[in-house]
Amino acid sequence: MTIETERNRDIFLKFCFMYFLNHVLIVLGIGEEIVDMLPTEEITYKKTGNVKIFDNFFDFKALTKSGKVIIFEFKKDALRNKDLKQSFEYYTREFCKSSEDVELIMIVLSKGGRIKEYVKLDLTFHPRIIKTKKINKQEDLNLIQNKFENNKMLTFEECSLLVTLPLFELDVGEAEIVIQTCEYLKSKKHCIPEEMYDKVVVGSYLNIVEYIDEDKQKKLMEMIGMVEKAKGVLQMYGEEMKEAAKDEFKEEVREEVKEEVRDEVKEEVRDEVKEEVRDEYNREMARKLKGLHTPKEIAKLTGLDLKTIFLL
Repeated sequence: MTIETERNRDIFLKFCFMYFLNHVLIVLGIGEEIVDMLPTEEITYKKTGNVKIFDNFFDFKALTKSGKVIIFEFKKDALRNKDLKQSFEYYTREFCKSSEDVELIMIVLSKGGRIKEYVKLDLTFHPRIIKTKKINKQEDLNLIQNKFENNKMLTFEECSLLVTLPLFELDVGEAEIVIQTCEYLKSKKHCIPEEMYDKVVVGSYLNIVEYIDEDKQKKLMEMIGMVEKAKGVLQMYGEEMKEAAKDEFKEEVREEVKEEVRDEVKEEVRDEVKEEVRDEYNREMARKLKGLHTPKEIAKLTGLDLKTIFLL
């Protein structure tokens, strides 16, 4: 699949990862739903005036529907103590920066590696560590394959497992299961709930990129209609960005109008106060002139009418 620009590719990957990580959460039984991917870059300003940009502190950072920030770390090889130390630094930096609830999930894609707690300042760091390659999902795969072969509908959980199967221990290789999934998506589309189909397809994109040789990727993406999905996602993103920009601009204009109204009100109040002060001054002057000048002369000097002068 060719995506026109690097920017579009990044946008598309953002949506793919959002769908993919939601599938991961469902399969692992974590009751959160990701609604947005957050930037992993961080900018710090030192006293010297230098600006330092920290990039790719962690693999992914996401915001959930409940308001929690989840940091995802994927480890393809053994998990070492220094990985825990580094992750602890990621976590503390995010925790100090954000007022939201923060959780770090480490997904280890290998069976090896000893895990030790990392202790600092008498605090024990407890990330959620999941070694997916030690979780055998072959039985679940057999059940899903059986459902496809018998034209039965998959559950939402099974759809998510279909996308994330390469992360787990299976009797078959990752590439083989990815190819088989693409074939099912083409020939057995009716077995996937309509509201889940696009999510499964878009989430599967990452498996194709990760596990399939480049010269074979295009064929699989065409097989599952990935090119059209990419265009649709990018168009959807464009519309969302346009609406967000409109809302932001409306808010800016609203604030500008509020300021203008405040200024107008201030001017009106100022004029009213001036008029009140001027009227009170003229009345005081008229009181002092009474007996020294005729009412008509006082009216001419103060601008007051004769009735007001007589009542003073």
